[in-house]
Amino acid sequence: MQLLAKWEWKKLLRDWKTRILLIGFFLFFSSFSLLYKQQTLTFPEQEMHEQYQTIHNIFNAIPKSVFDGEDGEEVYDNLAKLQSLYGMQLYILTKREGNTIEGFEHVFDGYLENGANIAQHNATLLTLTDFEYYDFLLGYLPDVEKIHQDVAFYDYMAKHELDVEWNAFSASNILLQEINMLIGVVLFLFVALLGCDRFTRDQVKNWSITHGLPIPWRKQWHLRTLHLWILMWLVTIGGVLMSYVISLFTESAGSLWYPVLLYTPNGYTPVAIWQYALLALGLAMLLSYLLMLITVGLSWVFRTIYLTLILTLSTYFIPQFWLVVQPFTSWQPSLYFHIEAVLMGEMAQATGLTGIYFWKGILIMLVLFILTEVLFAGIFDRIQTQSLGLKRRGKL
Repeated sequence: MQLLAKWEWKKLLRDWKTRILLIGFFLFFSSFSLLYKQQTLTFPEQEMHEQYQTIHNIFNAIPKSVFDGEDGEEVYDNLAKLQSLYGMQLYILTKREGNTIEGFEHVFDGYLENGANIAQHNATLLTLTDFEYYDFLLGYLPDVEKIHQDVAFYDYMAKHELDVEWNAFSASNILLQEINMLIGVVLFLFVALLGCDRFTRDQVKNWSITHGLPIPWRKQWHLRTLHLWILMWLVTIGGVLMSYVISLFTESAGSLWYPVLLYTPNGYTPVAIWQYALLALGLAMLLSYLLMLITVGLSWVFRTIYLTLILTLSTYFIPQFWLVVQPFTSWQPSLYFHIEAVLMGEMAQATGLTGIYFWKGILIMLVLFILTEVLFAGIFDRIQTQSLGLKRRGKL
């Protein structure tokens, strides 16, 4: 078995297609920070300016006489306070000195205190349902869930004594964006390109050798899948780390403790960027190994590389079906193919199923591992391969 493993490693690393793919993806991952900075992003201070302008527009849109009616005075006071708070937040962000401005600590509150007050005033406005322009006002206010997320965010920031991140191109934020990018369609593409011909080309080019191997197909399937999976993640993690180091030298470092809101049974829970990254990568590794098993197995079943490639890539788009047709349960396996959407709660919102949590995805993938093993065990034992120019060989 060790001799077979060594032979497989040498054959794999000497394959020109594999080398080109690994080098190409490594260059892509390692240069992500440079590519990401070519985008035009909205910085936090610009977002805060838009919020400030929104309150100003609300004042201009609502007739002054309306504020004399029921709940009108309270609405006016809360809007005025919101405009003042947004103005202070904007001023703090433009100074880029952290949560407070040196010398003005006793003049006005810091960024976190102002943020908590903004959430409180927004929550109060949602309760003033007798206001004549309440429906109009509702179109500009965050919903209750968003307010709870904001409160959790500011509480986490205060607990860990973190400064607000003003730079959308900080190293920590670029790392977060790269993690979200690679756990999406890029993951499926990488797996499909690496594994789509692992058996097909090999059986055609090396038929005289592979036909005589006294090793069951199932063992070869596991071995080739593991080798490809290891190479894939060595390249991926190496590229991500290289990109992060580059961004540390070209932009502000940010903080790996900065919060990301994770969707859990307890609602949206803030976790550090590094914790989110480890969880996302762990789920991606599980999913990628499952996909690699299926892709390499299909390359044994089908002679055409393109069919295997299409079938693997098409699995990424299966969750789109559930945006049109209501899924019958949160245990539907394909719902968990979009890892970021599951972690951020977007899949739960899109489907209306509140029980789509990442821990269910882990259990489902483990079940799929077992089903895949059973399925391909039957395929290797029963499906004939004469169409590939091969003859069946019994197990030792």
